[in-house]
Amino acid sequence: MRLKQSRSPGATEAIRFNWRDACSPGIAAVKHGWPPILLIQFLAACLVVFYYRTPSFQAELSDLERVKADGGIPFDLATGAFAGGFVPQIAKLITGRANAFRSSFWRDMLFAGFVYAIVAVEVDLFYHLQTATFGSHDDVFTLSKKDLIDMGLFSPFLSIPTAVVLFEWHNSGFSLRNSRDRMRRQFYSLKVMPALIPCWAFWIPVLLCVYAMPINLQFPLSQLAEASWATLFIFIASDKTNNKKPLAQER
Repeated sequence: MRLKQSRSPGATEAIRFNWRDACSPGIAAVKHGWPPILLIQFLAACLVVFYYRTPSFQAELSDLERVKADGGIPFDLATGAFAGGFVPQIAKLITGRANAFRSSFWRDMLFAGFVYAIVAVEVDLFYHLQTATFGSHDDVFTLSKKDLIDMGLFSPFLSIPTAVVLFEWHNSGFSLRNSRDRMRRQFYSLKVMPALIPCWAFWIPVLLCVYAMPINLQFPLSQLAEASWATLFIFIASDKTNNKKPLAQER
């Protein structure tokens, strides 16, 4: 990313924010991966329609609702770790982009699982907050409000920064001092902004489907989409897009 710099005698280097440079990596990722993104969004919509039009399918998913309700935070942690950590690493293994005989493969899987387990708890708690605030109605106005607040506040200011900070901590060798130095300058424009564009492109339509489901099915559907998105992002992300780490997959 190009950063516009200005210098003056005896002054420290100043760096000005550039919207085009901040957004271009995410736009490039979306342009590269829009067909499978649309496919996943279409399948999510089909699942919602099928759920409400097929009583037998509703009955089958009632068991999942009970598991989610009884599982609580442990269910969130396990599901998030599986969707964001295990599934993408296995996809890398199957496609030859990772080597299971290297210890780094298992370390990366465990740490990614740790990160997305934390984010999964944030997501589930936020869904319940949305329901408590706006109710459980599935009309367009209610769904749009939840989607707007999710994509406008929760993702850019909590879930994505959480993942970015944790991965930066990992990349700095788990040194608080080094990770602080890595994030000191242009943290948001360099690390978070490139993740927002693909996040919005993928999740805005998907979340309309998620929030249309009953509260105890919202989280499982979102994690199914998370696993699909995390796996897809392996194929559409480049080193330039997100600094060699799969950060932009997170919502």
